[in-house]
Amino acid sequence: MSIPFTLDLEIEQLKGVLSFMAAKHKYNMNHPKVVEISQQLDGLIVESMKKRAAC
Repeated sequence: MSIPFTLDLEIEQLKGVLSFMAAKHKYNMNHPKVVEISQQLDGLIVESMKKRAAC
């Protein structure tokens, strides 16, 4: 399994977590847990983009 595929899988899983947490907190995108997960997702997306640009 290549690193980009693993990273893509992690991104997809975190998207699901973000969706769940947003719904749990009545789509309050300013809720601290929603913001925290969103920031984690942002970091993974940036990492993925950097790895793709390096290929």
